[in-house]
Amino acid sequence: MNQVAFIVCFTTLIICSLTCLFSCIILVCVIHHLYQNRLQQEDRIIIIHCINIYSLLSIYIAIVALFNIQSILGNLYGYDFNSSWCIFLGYLAPTLACSLFWAFVNQAFFRLSRVIYPTIRRLQSYQLYIVLPFIELVLSCILMSLILFLHSVVYLPTDYYCFVPFTNVYSMFWLVLNNYGSPVGVLLFIYIRITIFLRRQTNTQTLVVRQRQDRDLLVIRRILITVGFVISLGIPAMIFLYINARFMFINNYFYTATEKDYYENNST
Repeated sequence: MNQVAFIVCFTTLIICSLTCLFSCIILVCVIHHLYQNRLQQEDRIIIIHCINIYSLLSIYIAIVALFNIQSILGNLYGYDFNSSWCIFLGYLAPTLACSLFWAFVNQAFFRLSRVIYPTIRRLQSYQLYIVLPFIELVLSCILMSLILFLHSVVYLPTDYYCFVPFTNVYSMFWLVLNNYGSPVGVLLFIYIRITIFLRRQTNTQTLVVRQRQDRDLLVIRRILITVGFVISLGIPAMIFLYINARFMFINNYFYTATEKDYYENNST
């Protein structure tokens, strides 16, 4: 195995393992805190957001770690991991990523309802934020089912795991649009709306309302730091996809089924 590739895969595996471990520990602590303490409704909703985010993050990172394990074993020992289970994992990974980004949208929506629509109690209902993640997960499964229908998830023989190859521009664009573009667009809209609302507030507010808004603003800033870090992780992939798509269209190259089929068709 190439030494640089081995170091990258092994380092990624260590980071994913530690991230998954810490996420599971935090998840257990959060659940314990939820059931062992008498919390107000707002605090319970915040705990539900944490449980949703850390649950999705733990499973997603575990799948990424498994991909790196397959890459290391495949390159060192030549194992073949091509199977229906492999295809399912290649479909499940972007589905969880989509749900994870929408979990941050749920957080932002809760702050939006608290700051701008505090009188609409249904938007701050505890039951709403329990049901909402399941609805989003089902919708993510439906949206990502398109890549299964088009057989876009294939076994990558050089990487030893299943995923949508970057050469499949249309399917990759669909993944980026639903996993990254749509949630980020909604997040930006929500936080811009909150910022505009707070700037237009007059000084005639009561002390209680002002303290609550100051607390919300502090929490929003902390959430924005986390969301900004998550968004920055997708920027390199977006740039690479743009460069790859531009190269393919300039050279009149279109994806068929797999890269192997392309080379075989051109050789004949």
